[in-house]
Amino acid sequence: MKTTRYFEEQVLRKRPYIRREWCELALAQPVRVEEQEDGRVRHWVYIMGMDRYLRVVTLEDGETVHKAGPDLMKLNYYPETDSLYIELTDRNSVDSQEASPGVVLDFDSAGALVGIDIDNASAITDVTHLNGRTDALDAERRGSLSKVGSIRRVLSLPFDLIRRRAG
Repeated sequence: MKTTRYFEEQVLRKRPYIRREWCELALAQPVRVEEQEDGRVRHWVYIMGMDRYLRVVTLEDGETVHKAGPDLMKLNYYPETDSLYIELTDRNSVDSQEASPGVVLDFDSAGALVGIDIDNASAITDVTHLNGRTDALDAERRGSLSKVGSIRRVLSLPFDLIRRRAG
């Protein structure tokens, strides 16, 4: 993996919990990729061990890692009700809207999406892997990356729903 000196000297030093393997996973199997106005590229990947998305920013070439850090997004699964709440921020909701049967979007006072409530989550994905604290890379080493990949559809939901509401 190619990196900038800034990444090596600042990001890894200030954020010692970030693993190089996670950054490599973000480049190889991103949930979402987005180009910034300055030409740099953001890659997101969900890291189960952090219970968060990791956002990796590369230079314009799309492969030289410059920055990495956790996004605020968090998954909360409740097996007793088969409910999945995707927390996009720690701000409170003041309004909700049903996007489709069983999917409720929560918005803050400014109208920004703050969370997504999904009923019957097991119908969408293999939720047994949302419950555990298994690191995505440990799963890959055990040859079960397909388990992590099976939740990619759920993990891309927030980005798809945000895009639909904005459009």
